[in-house]
Amino acid sequence: MLAILVSFVKRSIAQGNAGRIEIPAKKVFRLDKYTLIADELIMGDSSTLELTGPTTYIKANRIVIGSGCQIIGVGSNGINGKNGKSSTTPMGLCKAGGNGEVGNPGLDGAAGRDVILDATQFDIHGILNIDLHGGNGGDGGNGGKGSHGGHTTVHCIGNGGNGGNGGNGGNGGKGGTLSILVQSMEPSELVTKINLINRGGYRGLGGEGGKGGPRGTGPSEGKSKLGLNGKPGIDGQYGKDSKPLFYSIAKKKSDQLSETLTTAAHGQ
Repeated sequence: MLAILVSFVKRSIAQGNAGRIEIPAKKVFRLDKYTLIADELIMGDSSTLELTGPTTYIKANRIVIGSGCQIIGVGSNGINGKNGKSSTTPMGLCKAGGNGEVGNPGLDGAAGRDVILDATQFDIHGILNIDLHGGNGGDGGNGGKGSHGGHTTVHCIGNGGNGGNGGNGGNGGKGGTLSILVQSMEPSELVTKINLINRGGYRGLGGEGGKGGPRGTGPSEGKSKLGLNGKPGIDGQYGKDSKPLFYSIAKKKSDQLSETLTTAAHGQ
């Protein structure tokens, strides 16, 4: 896996080398490529670097970051499940009411982005905010309501329709991985200048069960049964948190570089 990643990085270097890349103050730079290679990367005050790929490798001899800057690689939220349709009319005389449809499940949130920052020199003015949290799971849809039972006679009953079950909630996406390789600063110094958010996404909630329909009216109304309420959907699971900031920073050595690239490639 490491050999594949290194090969991909080399191809990208040949295509996208740059001497100096500067993001103006208060501007957003959307990085569409998975690698960014430059002699210098300058982020003006309150500028934003937005990551789009699952894993981004940024290498520069010197990275200068102004005050109030941020790197954003947040996983997208899962879509909420659709509500089940309610049954509005009974099936006919002496017939049970129609059942409500089940709610659709919510979709899982996407994982936060993985990013590798590889620089000989870091120069950070103020606090750099890096947000790589996982996306939230979508909520499950509510179950539809059952309709009332058909009109009864002395010879028949009309039970209410059952409510549909609620859809299950989606799972939260796992937090993204940050890897920083540096020669000029100690990890303890970088920790004081970076605010890392790489928690897992929140779980989606299960949908509510639909209400059962009332029994049909008429001479046998007392013998007819109410429709059963649908069961609520199951809540999703919280996304897995990623590694704390201190364990994301390493003094740059060849063996640590290989280990970090391997970890990022496997998304651990």
